[in-house]
Amino acid sequence: MNRPRAGVVLVRIARILMIAFILFLTMFSLDVFEIEATLLEQLGGFVMHSIPSLVLVAVLLVSWRNPLLGGILTLASAAALVLRFRIQAITELATLVLPLITVGTLFIAAYLASRKGISGSPS
Repeated sequence: MNRPRAGVVLVRIARILMIAFILFLTMFSLDVFEIEATLLEQLGGFVMHSIPSLVLVAVLLVSWRNPLLGGILTLASAAALVLRFRIQAITELATLVLPLITVGTLFIAAYLASRKGISGSPS
């Protein structure tokens, strides 16, 4: 029975985690619809709050074709979050940065595993 290669499995896990994280971030953009404002102002606020999610969607699209570049961009996104928002609290680190570090590492590991031809079957 053919088992999927380790690289394929790692890429799929990384993609699923990245999609889940993007949905998690986008969920916080929905709070703009609770404020008293016109629909146009609310939509503008939603788009502004969704910019990080849109950037991560672009990174995910890049990583779909090139896991190594996607992994590097994902790790760069994590670093940009830390530097831009000066994240120091452990809760912010755990909810915003660690998922990106995990996904970036998985994309790079998937690239390395597929390059070396590591199979997912036991020896």
